[in-house]
Amino acid sequence: MRAEKTLGIIVNSNRYFGFVEKLADAALGQEKQVRIHLLGSGCEFTKTDACTRLCRLAQVTLCTLTAQQNAVKPFDRHQPGVVVVPPQELSLILQDCYRYVVF
Repeated sequence: MRAEKTLGIIVNSNRYFGFVEKLADAALGQEKQVRIHLLGSGCEFTKTDACTRLCRLAQVTLCTLTAQQNAVKPFDRHQPGVVVVPPQELSLILQDCYRYVVF
């Protein structure tokens, strides 16, 4: 069942973090719930100040496979508040959110 006041933001690129932040802030400003899911190179969002701030306001998840693949690379830290979830969680986010955007 889709939650009409929930926006899903799927981040699989490291190129548009400014847009991710602005979109999340706009939705939160309209009293919408925001779910941000990170995978692939989008995991680099965890290293930003925006992620630190948004973790307190939105639900932020990171794909387990992405976390495992980046264990061999210099992936200094996982933000507190970022929940590592199995790959199938992406399907649930897409089903549960009224609208979603992919970056």
